[in-house]
Amino acid sequence: MKWLVDTDVLFAAINTAHERHGACRKWLESIKEDGWGVAVETYLASVRLLMNQQVMKGHGLRTNDALRVVRAEFTGPRAGKIVFGGPPDDAFLKKAEGHKQVMDFYLVQTAAKHEVVLATRDNGILIAWPKHTFAVV
Repeated sequence: MKWLVDTDVLFAAINTAHERHGACRKWLESIKEDGWGVAVETYLASVRLLMNQQVMKGHGLRTNDALRVVRAEFTGPRAGKIVFGGPPDDAFLKKAEGHKQVMDFYLVQTAAKHEVVLATRDNGILIAWPKHTFAVV
């Protein structure tokens, strides 16, 4: 596995109505041969977002449908892996400058633990952790 995919990339890749769908879908398909995965938190966040009526502009999916959409990325010959980050490590989390960065920096920890690069669209993560991240544009 070479890549850990952040929620902002995975969700855009699976949500055809997302403004960044085409770019994220194209990028995800281009790296699947390298090996890729997501943290458990990213998997669950993507399911949650697909079910959210506001995020999905009144078209939130039912649980079974949201699970099916996300699970589709984790089946077949170029399927992603679901990985665990382990106990939170203060060395990563203490760099957070606000509550919104705690989960983001835990994903950086997860990528570092698995010796892969975190692929994200989040500028805060990219700026704070340039050696552990890659910008998906």
